[in-house]
Amino acid sequence: MINLTFSGKVEKGEGMATRLGCPTANLAVGQGAVIPGLGVYVGETEYDMKRVPSVICVNDGRTGSHLKLEVHLLDQCEDLGGKVLSVRLLEKMRPLVPFVDEASMSALIAKDLEEARAWFAGRPDGSASQSGVPSNGPI
Repeated sequence: MINLTFSGKVEKGEGMATRLGCPTANLAVGQGAVIPGLGVYVGETEYDMKRVPSVICVNDGRTGSHLKLEVHLLDQCEDLGGKVLSVRLLEKMRPLVPFVDEASMSALIAKDLEEARAWFAGRPDGSASQSGVPSNGPI
């Protein structure tokens, strides 16, 4: 288990994930932040006194110039624009892979969401909550 936590304010993204049926909240990762590598992770997101199971994509944007987290709240549909989130990475699901088209990307995202739901369902209480989780501080 990874157990790294990042906090930051949601920034406006390009809307691609929403077009693919998987809306995300985007958080920029500050320079010098320790990340376990680019890829897709299961984790949890805290905001407004809620803790929600999540799928998080850690990527370097289209240009490779800046790291960001794209956070999808499982089975939640809420506008998180401008909210401050605390995002905890728990376990890496897979590395990033290049896509030839949006259809293949959408299919892999659907598989990721299914696998994440199964991961959380396998937890004793259905959640990812852990204590003593280190934080990377603001992102």
